[in-house]
Amino acid sequence: MTQDDKGRGTRIITTVAVFLCAAAALVLLVSHRYLLPALAAAKGADPAARKQLAAISSLVLIAVLVCLLGMLIVLFRPGRMFLPRKTEPRTRTKYVDAWAEAGKRMQPTDDSNDEEEQESQ
Repeated sequence: MTQDDKGRGTRIITTVAVFLCAAAALVLLVSHRYLLPALAAAKGADPAARKQLAAISSLVLIAVLVCLLGMLIVLFRPGRMFLPRKTEPRTRTKYVDAWAEAGKRMQPTDDSNDEEEQESQ
């Protein structure tokens, strides 16, 4: 494991911990500032007001979930998959003609010279 791999593991753990803390803080903030007072108000409300509180609470829930999804997207940085960093140009593989290389390495045998001499006689 190289030093860069160790740094990557630490960075991932740190970003996940920050995400979890931010998500918990957001949920606590929304709960204390809106949801708990809405529950207290719903106890003495008529049915129309309860429906309105339920609709607004659903809207707040959707907003919180969208914020959490946005933070999750920022956490895992999907842009690195679609916009990769520039790398060095790749080296081209040099292909060798195997038959030509074999022809260069081939040693003529003495049998072929003997056959030519016998034909000429």
